[in-house]
Amino acid sequence: MSDKNKMKNEDNSEEKVSKVNDEDDSLKDEPIEKSFEEKYAETYDALLRAKAEVENIKKRSEKEISNAYKFSTEGIFLDLIPIFESLDIAVMQDSKNSSLESLQEGNKLLKNMFDTFLEKNSLEVIDPINQKFDPNLHQAIKTVTNEKKDNNTIDEVLQKGYKLLDRVIKPALVVVIKN
Repeated sequence: MSDKNKMKNEDNSEEKVSKVNDEDDSLKDEPIEKSFEEKYAETYDALLRAKAEVENIKKRSEKEISNAYKFSTEGIFLDLIPIFESLDIAVMQDSKNSSLESLQEGNKLLKNMFDTFLEKNSLEVIDPINQKFDPNLHQAIKTVTNEKKDNNTIDEVLQKGYKLLDRVIKPALVVVIKN
């Protein structure tokens, strides 16, 4: 073979190799593009589903919070209803048929029912007679002098206070000794 033919054959084979490589590249690119498009579509679909799920969770949570707020006092009212009904019965009693003793007994029963109700609902009564004054639990209404008792001692409780768990919801109104 002549040099010219050799060169022509080499050029032709290079062209053939080049064409084959180009075809291989185009074949490779096509599935890659399809796989990228498929992956993109899958990812986008998953994103939309996740976004919808977050919205559903948000709506469900808002509804649950709303219901919890609306019906949070249900248990308390269920505990109060028997006390209310007992008071209602007491009010409807005929004063001619009621004695002072039966009224006092009824009042004691109602007081016991209220005490049980308060205890069950974690409400503690603050009754600080003869205790040291604590501004976190008590509110001093006035001061008096009494040499027989220590300074800053509570002499009289005008109104009891109340604590719900560890929080004071109503301080006791007291008279404090200042010597």
